[in-house]
Amino acid sequence: MGKNTAHPKNGSKCAFCKRWNGDAALTFKSPVVGFQFSTGVFGKCMATNSNQASTNGAGCKNYEPSVEASRLL
Repeated sequence: MGKNTAHPKNGSKCAFCKRWNGDAALTFKSPVVGFQFSTGVFGKCMATNSNQASTNGAGCKNYEPSVEASRLL
């Protein structure tokens, strides 16, 4: 399990989705960098009822940004 930084504007990740139930330890870094989060963490997708990693979510039709992520959009 490592750490990664990503911005919600640069793509959808399960860690930023309000339908993902997991603990990726989101930590706000800056408005430019976005968030730091743990990679390799699995959580439950409430839309598809499946286990998804925090880094998944590219092209997901059920993606909707969480409250924290929507502040940077």
